[in-house]
Amino acid sequence: MPVGANGKVSVSPYLGAVLLSGKGRTWHTPDGELVPLKSITWRARANVRDHDGRTRRVEAWGRSAAAAERRLQDKLTVRKRSASTTITAETCLEVLADYWLRTKVDNGKLAVNTRQRYRYTTEGYVVPGLGGLRLRECTVARLERWIADEAAEHPANARLSLTCLKGMFDVAVREDAITANPARSVTPVPATAAEDVRALSVPEVVELRAALAGDRKATAADLGDLVDLMLATGCRIGEALSLRWHETDTAEHVVYLTGTVVREKGVGLFRQDTTKGKKPRGLLIPEFAVQMLERRSTAVPDNELDLVFPTVHGGLREVTTVEAQWRKFRERHAEWTWITPHTFRKSVGTAVERGADIEAAAKQLGHARSAVTAKHYVAAPDLGPDHRAILEKFGRSH
Repeated sequence: MPVGANGKVSVSPYLGAVLLSGKGRTWHTPDGELVPLKSITWRARANVRDHDGRTRRVEAWGRSAAAAERRLQDKLTVRKRSASTTITAETCLEVLADYWLRTKVDNGKLAVNTRQRYRYTTEGYVVPGLGGLRLRECTVARLERWIADEAAEHPANARLSLTCLKGMFDVAVREDAITANPARSVTPVPATAAEDVRALSVPEVVELRAALAGDRKATAADLGDLVDLMLATGCRIGEALSLRWHETDTAEHVVYLTGTVVREKGVGLFRQDTTKGKKPRGLLIPEFAVQMLERRSTAVPDNELDLVFPTVHGGLREVTTVEAQWRKFRERHAEWTWITPHTFRKSVGTAVERGADIEAAAKQLGHARSAVTAKHYVAAPDLGPDHRAILEKFGRSH
């Protein structure tokens, strides 16, 4: 027998310790004495090969043959679970998905937003699409077809779904439920072509800051000051909202980005004490941002969380709330409809790359690889580099 499997179940009638013989509703002792049905107890028995490789006999009793067999099956199920076979080849994918989310995603070291994206994708796409398949039925071909169909409609979701499937099947391999991870043989979903990066020019920034300063609702929502901080650092909006006064040093022109604001289902809104890049970073800020912080230090009431941008009640502000306030500002100023809070990060990346180089821009934005900065955060120049002196030699006459 395979490890964890059981042999054929046998069910026998007894009167006390005496094995009875007969069939149907007629049973008697070895001496031929007829035994009433209500006096009979039934024993169900099967051999099971435990996970140490040894075969043992397991039995259960009941007032009927069916009851004894049910109790035996319950004991066998408990025995298999306690022997650590949480996941087997017969397990449905939806069970594996739940196990993976609970044991590897929720209890892992992933950022809160990453955990939530994995759960949303798994529960919203993977389980509805594949959850009823047993693991042995999850062939490369089946997964390939499903991922391809998803990619045709939602390429980003298909890409993340494949990432989740790889994680799930890695668990199944470690549990000895399957011998290889089928998701790792599925054709990767190609990345969608990156849209052209659009960044604010210096004249546009001047004009936008003036518009923010002259908008009463924007001023009440601190949008101008938030934009100044993002333009001075290239930080994300959640990082700006989590900035605390003790992480600023206006005398030295420095702010330290150490966390971000997130909302987690079942937990609520809180300050996550790590940034998306995991590493805190200190950034030198220009004079206009220093002046903004010094002004706020006297204007903003003290709050228990020591926040630079608290709510009116001194608590954390929601990223989604600020994004909604920004959309309202754009509705009032149609010329800025193309700008999102992330545009300021792109504008910083572009400005630093033009003034220094791509490596400096990557460090400013907290990227581990400059390729990410170049692809997503630096606008292409309108005019190529001036290499006329180099190329002029092609036009020389003999």
